[in-house]
Amino acid sequence: MQHVQPIILAAGAANRFGACKLLLRYRNKSLLQHCVDTAASLQLPEPIIVSGAWHRQLEETHPQLDLREHRGWRGGMGSSLAFGIRQLPAQCEAALVLLADQLAVSGADIACLLEEWRKHRRIVCSFYAGRRGVPAIFPRRVFHHLEGLDNDRGARGLLRDQQADVVSVPIANGAIDIDTPEDWQAYGEE
Repeated sequence: MQHVQPIILAAGAANRFGACKLLLRYRNKSLLQHCVDTAASLQLPEPIIVSGAWHRQLEETHPQLDLREHRGWRGGMGSSLAFGIRQLPAQCEAALVLLADQLAVSGADIACLLEEWRKHRRIVCSFYAGRRGVPAIFPRRVFHHLEGLDNDRGARGLLRDQQADVVSVPIANGAIDIDTPEDWQAYGEE
């Protein structure tokens, strides 16, 4: 497979949750570690993890991970994604963007995205809850667009542009993320 570099976005303050949700324990691992392990199960390169608001806590808990502190994290998900794209190695042909709080996304889900990437070499994204979203794979030719993001919408505009050259893959698990304590209680608090 061509070089696909995972980027895990983990920079937000988790205001709706009220604490560092990425350190929540699920099946004896933090949410962040679950996301890292899911990518590792597919023999992908070690993920670049864009941290921010909780950088120090994540670094103390996970010193072995490749955490890159984005000091401009208050600029929103788009700003964090732009920062992550700028961290990519030169040989990278595509970026697999993952959200650390999408706990239900499995290795099989990501494998479906990677299979479509191998076939089409275009933007490949998840489709859930009636819309396109992440996880998603972005080819190098759109990195310049992603590097210019600076808002809280992330790549949503690009993914939802009906004129864009995008392959959508149904991934129902993408709709499950942990944003509030109620989400956590409903999904899998241990």
